[in-house]
Amino acid sequence: MAQSPRSLSRPLALVNFPASPRLGGVIVGAETEGELTMELLSDFDPADQVSQLLRVIRIRSTVYCRSLMAAPWGFGVEAHGHPAFHVVTQGRCWLQVDGEPGQIELAAGDLAPLPVGSRHWVRDEPATPARELDDILASTPPDQHGRLHYGGSGPGTSLLCGGFTTEGGPAHPILRALPPAVVIRGSRGRPVAWLSATLALLTAETTADAPGATEVITRLADVLLTQALRVAFNQVKSPNGAGLLALSDQQIASAIGLIHSQPERGWTVGELASKVALSRSAFSARFRELVGESPMRYVTRTRLTHAAALLRTTDASLAQIATRTGYGTEFSFNKAFKRTFGMTPGAYRGQPPTPAVEIFAAPDPVTPPLTHREVAAPHRRA
Repeated sequence: MAQSPRSLSRPLALVNFPASPRLGGVIVGAETEGELTMELLSDFDPADQVSQLLRVIRIRSTVYCRSLMAAPWGFGVEAHGHPAFHVVTQGRCWLQVDGEPGQIELAAGDLAPLPVGSRHWVRDEPATPARELDDILASTPPDQHGRLHYGGSGPGTSLLCGGFTTEGGPAHPILRALPPAVVIRGSRGRPVAWLSATLALLTAETTADAPGATEVITRLADVLLTQALRVAFNQVKSPNGAGLLALSDQQIASAIGLIHSQPERGWTVGELASKVALSRSAFSARFRELVGESPMRYVTRTRLTHAAALLRTTDASLAQIATRTGYGTEFSFNKAFKRTFGMTPGAYRGQPPTPAVEIFAAPDPVTPPLTHREVAAPHRRA
């Protein structure tokens, strides 16, 4: 197959570009000194595993709300198994994902996708009660421009919220293998460049009353989610995550999802193999081929990555974190952590993180999840 992008040259002064069913792509042409160079934009490199994964996930997307909130306010969204996202376009708020430790502060420009649509709450402050979004929409329907106005008379927050359905039913194995929450931070109150461009198009369409706007908005929301998933997949591609090829294998992706959702469990190769209906030998061989390491080595690395997230986002003691990540003693946890990260857990906790993309660990009950009736303990920005 040709390299990507592919360029074709021919000495023509004028050429027409008819649609090509065979190529199925977009061709961009430029004439220089009597020679026309054509670049096929959709002839992607087959080694691009991220593109392969994004093609597997077939999305039917709908932006369900632009919200103008005034403090105090809060809403909850039931778990539905399909991807969802929230973008803060103005102001600030807090996101709580069911089972996640603590709450996550979001500021203007931040995007928070939830790959499998976990139960979650969004509110102006950690302790603010939150009504169910369905109840709010029933009593306070959006205006003629599709905007929801809700809350009191305090400081305002603007949100763009989206929900999606995927082909083949909820909770696609590839999405289950991703962490339950991803936060893509903006900079100085503005989204990252690709998100800003997509939001500008969405804003233009949602404020216009042009024919076809609904379909255009749906397609743009699809683009937004695809861009966010690309960020998440590229994080998985890093040395701290499973190989992308593993996520395209349904059984191995399911095993990875099990490991991430229960890092404290005393997993064995035999138990994981049984959970995904493979023999022990077949599972081990396929896992190593696709992930690049043995199942148990991956379990260990996942536990320590989860521990690192807990050190950053909670005030749990080292003994609590050791228990929640499958280590019998604080000593064994300290030893394993230092061997992998080159420093003790305490030293790691003392280093302030500054990532542009934050991927939060699998659910952990060290900090009990809040409901809209509960008041949170002290919180800090993750």
